[in-house]
Amino acid sequence: MSERTCIATGQTHPRHNLLRFVTGPDGAATLDLAEKLPGRGAWIIADMPALRTAVKKGQFVRAIGAAFGDIDDEVDRIKTLIRGRVIAHAGMARRAGLLIGGSGKLLAEGQCDGLLVATDASPREAARLKSKLGVEWTSSMLTAIEIGQVFGRESMAFAGLRVAQHAGQGNFCRNLHQEILRMERFYTSAGCNLRPDGCIT
Repeated sequence: MSERTCIATGQTHPRHNLLRFVTGPDGAATLDLAEKLPGRGAWIIADMPALRTAVKKGQFVRAIGAAFGDIDDEVDRIKTLIRGRVIAHAGMARRAGLLIGGSGKLLAEGQCDGLLVATDASPREAARLKSKLGVEWTSSMLTAIEIGQVFGRESMAFAGLRVAQHAGQGNFCRNLHQEILRMERFYTSAGCNLRPDGCIT
């Protein structure tokens, strides 16, 4: 597994736990979630205190010669981009036949690796599905409207990730879970709940 060093902590982590920034055309640090933009990258753990530390100490300037914008504005932008990436990955999983939605279809499936539970879903129904499906992980990152968006519906409370049948599917499912975990970490460390713009502080 590929690893990179965080410019804020000096610690080495798997790439999926980090955020990559490059210097944009305007000289500002630009988030590169897909890790495809050209140029030298500065890697930082997906953690709000670490990001604030790096900005305060000028570590983006030292690492890649890039300025960093207003921290609060950048946090909002990062939240939006991370959230959009999770939804995009979920959409790809649905089109690949790996993500199925709705309690009835999930119960008919019988077993799932992961369960997406809408933030506004019934806790009782969520507990029942978790028990019946034997899931390895559960996430309440998305609203019912966002899960519905993945399936082309107005709203949907639950979606499950099928058990992978081969290595290619396993990689696909693992990538989606890693994107969800990165989002959870950033939202939590930023003092936010999991709704699109739900900062607690």
